Amino acid sequence: MALGRSWSIIAKRHYPRLLHTLDGSRAMPSHPQSDTNPLFCYTSGRWLWNEREQLEARYRRFDVSSLQQAACQAVGANECISFKKIGEGNYNKAYRLEMEDGQKIIAKVPHPNAGPRVHTTASEVATMEFARTVLNLPVPRVLAWSATDQNSVQAEYIIMEEASGSQLHEVWQDLSLRRKCDIVREFVDVERKLLSVSFEK
Repeated sequence: MALGRSWSIIAKRHYPRLLHTLDGSRAMPSHPQSDTNPLFCYTSGRWLWNEREQLEARYRRFDVSSLQQAACQAVGANECISFKKIGEGNYNKAYRLEMEDGQKIIAKVPHPNAGPRVHTTASEVATMEFARTVLNLPVPRVLAWSATDQNSVQAEYIIMEEASGSQLHEVWQDLSLRRKCDIVREFVDVERKLLSVSFEK
């Protein structure tokens, strides 16, 4: 593990999860130094070194309304009634969108530090589709995506189905030892499938 990442974990602190509205996001400035909207900013950790640069590398502003419209088109819905940030990692943020007809989908927007533009998102989409259709792994289906920020959203994005089930960390303590062993074996099976294929390039 990189030293910087180790320090970020040590210094990590969690903030109360906030609900965000489209009107609130429109009112915020566009420069990362002055934009404090959690929709666009990284809020899951702190750094003891070069914190300004670390936060800038994980700041990505985009047009929320356009992302909602893209999601509506992807699932044939008329209106998005809820838009919430549900998680973030070192390289992207995830949002849950709920439509007026009850459909719930996930949108991911990469951070500037995620990797080479265009290739990073295109590669992720291709990998997910390969895992789902060729390896038959339970990977959410990609509904729409853009590997460039030259669109109305003004950012790369992936819109996908929401995975069914529960977060493992939420139920792990209540599982029997036998069930825990079964889950570990399922993880091993997934790894085995991923390692069973090779590519020439």
